[in-house]
Amino acid sequence: MLRYSTCSASVLFCTLALVAGFAVYGILVFFLQVGYMNKDDTLICLSGPLEADDPKVLEVLRNKYLDPPMDLPYRPIMHAMMNLGKKSHTWPWINHYIKLLFSGHRDGFFIEAGALDGVYLSNTLWLEQEMNWSGLLIEADAINYEALMKRQRRAWSSPTCISSTRYPKKTIFVSHSVRPNSQIMISPWSYRSHGHELDDDIDQSDFDADYRSYSEVQCFPLISYLAALNVTTVDLLSLDIQGSEIKVLSNYLSSSSGVYIRVIVMEYAYDNMDAYFMTKMKHHGYILLAKEMDYIFVQKRDRILQRPEVKEILRSTTKRAA
Repeated sequence: MLRYSTCSASVLFCTLALVAGFAVYGILVFFLQVGYMNKDDTLICLSGPLEADDPKVLEVLRNKYLDPPMDLPYRPIMHAMMNLGKKSHTWPWINHYIKLLFSGHRDGFFIEAGALDGVYLSNTLWLEQEMNWSGLLIEADAINYEALMKRQRRAWSSPTCISSTRYPKKTIFVSHSVRPNSQIMISPWSYRSHGHELDDDIDQSDFDADYRSYSEVQCFPLISYLAALNVTTVDLLSLDIQGSEIKVLSNYLSSSSGVYIRVIVMEYAYDNMDAYFMTKMKHHGYILLAKEMDYIFVQKRDRILQRPEVKEILRSTTKRAA
């Protein structure tokens, strides 16, 4: 009886020790995992959802996804191929309005999303070079971004995309380029300018020389970039992001960020602008100054509308509408 009791006690002790060992091991693994997650959980959660102005999001954006302006001579590299096809795009039309709106206005701030290489079809290079503006250039395509960095623009830059949701996320990005040995009479950069989110694909079936590749890209809401840079006024927002423009602007309009955007230039690749979106823009104080394939919106209370040239455009627009 004594021998049985001693044996039972030993078994019980061993069992308890084993259970305790597993418990300690589990706790140790848990805390090791917590320690690991404390390092990388923000990066993992950037795939969504974290709030756009979450301090962790802004810290990662500043430290990992923002490159500072360069204080070096420009390297535009404007050879003949760079100019091919320029007149067939809406760039001359946009450039005309940008000069009309901002000529003489120095030291402004811009955001250009879909910045390409920072030179070809750039809506902001003139403002930076001639008007001493600063700003942010956003370009999600890795090859485009490498070329952008070589141009040595004096603006912040980011190898990301503006999120089409209210939260940071990762997305599949579709890059476009010219197929090898294609006989084209347009700059290869014209093809590279058509990068877009996979979910926001548009019909580009007529691009017979087009080659597509895919990559994963980190995206941030528009207000995340502004909060990370401590910017509260944007003089010009230029969006050429091949299908996500309305979603990006709708998210901005729905936010309570306190950011004031004076002028918005956005491409719209479809036939007719969404009526609900136009009503929403009007509700938030924007008037449509001009449109072609691209749309130019101006805040109706902005002083820029007092310029004589702009007043004349508005009078002409009002007459045509009547």
